[in-house]
Amino acid sequence: MSRIHGILLLSAALLLSVDRVSGDETAEKSAEKNFVEIKTEESAPSYDKIVPIAGWTRSSGDSARSASGWVRWWKYLRMKKPVVMKWMDGLVLRIYPGNEICRALFVRGIYDPNLMTVTDKLLSKDAVMIEAGANMGYISLPAAKIVGPKGRIIASEPCSRDFQRLEDNVNLNNLANIISIHKTAVSDKIGKAQLIIACEERSALNTLGSEIASRGVEKAGSEEVDTVTVDRLAEKERINRLDVLKLDIEGSELKALLGAKDTIEKYRPALILGVKRDALKSCNADRPELQNVIKEMRYFAYKISEEPIFALEKIENISDIEGDIIICLHESIVPPVLPQPKKNSLTEAISEFFLR
Repeated sequence: MSRIHGILLLSAALLLSVDRVSGDETAEKSAEKNFVEIKTEESAPSYDKIVPIAGWTRSSGDSARSASGWVRWWKYLRMKKPVVMKWMDGLVLRIYPGNEICRALFVRGIYDPNLMTVTDKLLSKDAVMIEAGANMGYISLPAAKIVGPKGRIIASEPCSRDFQRLEDNVNLNNLANIISIHKTAVSDKIGKAQLIIACEERSALNTLGSEIASRGVEKAGSEEVDTVTVDRLAEKERINRLDVLKLDIEGSELKALLGAKDTIEKYRPALILGVKRDALKSCNADRPELQNVIKEMRYFAYKISEEPIFALEKIENISDIEGDIIICLHESIVPPVLPQPKKNSLTEAISEFFLR
């Protein structure tokens, strides 16, 4: 650890110790309340406009870019109970201790901002999106704000733990009229399947595969879940358009695509696909098979590129990319122009570090 990080952590600890003296009694009383009745206790760092962040990685909640960020990072590590946090665009989220997604949201104010930026550009007012593996709703909730009251977000989440959190966040934000939720896994057929549940820290890694693909991730258990096809889900929801189909589901993407062919042919939605090699392998699939299906549907694949500008860059072979997410657009669709990360001057960077 660098000297400056050590100083920042010491400062954070001192600040929090002052806060603890005056706040322990309040915290003890809050802990006695019913879980659903916990009041909003936190506000996220400023992130009021969906824009990309250069160099973002999914572990960005492990660090901070400002003095106040280090305080929040330390405060999150000390968190013992869930809290409700004010988020962007009037949204609130229930934040859980010991969870990498919640840590990033609490410390940085966003999780996967680059993917969220692309999603923002693929959606519009009154649009419809289906998201498989919605987790706690960190994509579905902002998407609901984008599409508005006449739009639709159809979110599926098979894991009991994460479905309850998704349902809770939808209700906290009074968005049940826009977001319809389904406790089911998306696959190539309607039936039953065994879901492996990842530990709390890595809750986004639940899989229908033979094992959790990421090394070192502990298994929290397993449960039998219902499976449904995208075609059946679209029929059940009686949609008349589909703008985005998001399938980042830890290896089940190929099966989900096979169960979505009619819907994709009919509406030609933008596809957001997970393409993790090990995750696909655990589900008896691979990138070449996925690419063949994409080509058969007359779609082109793109990766999110930061150089020389933030943009969707067309790729010929998805097996060659280093990332875990691709965007696929029908051959008739022109990729949207994406906003660029904000570039601070030296003065602004210093001010942001010490004052935010």
